[in-house]
Amino acid sequence: MDNKGFRKQRDTSYSMTQRLLKKLGEGKVVELWTKYGMYKSAELLSIEMQEYVSPYTMRHLSNIKNWKRKCNPKSPIYKGVVIKKTIPAAYYKHLIFEEENENV
Repeated sequence: MDNKGFRKQRDTSYSMTQRLLKKLGEGKVVELWTKYGMYKSAELLSIEMQEYVSPYTMRHLSNIKNWKRKCNPKSPIYKGVVIKKTIPAAYYKHLIFEEENENV
């Protein structure tokens, strides 16, 4: 088989993770991810880096670095896992679910 015309694809998520960590440091990246989540932190980092940072780059980093953050009680994920119990918490390994204390 002739491989003419095929080229090796660059792993852009890997190179972006390396650029993020090198330029801003892991502390800054994890701080934004913890505070804002995957999508908003990627948006803010895109502005700071002056190049597009994919939300999935943030997901990749959180998976390989085993980052964890508290789940927002107003999010649909929280409602599905804690309140309705329709989604298993194990599906969201990066989130910490804390049940709210109900004052009766």
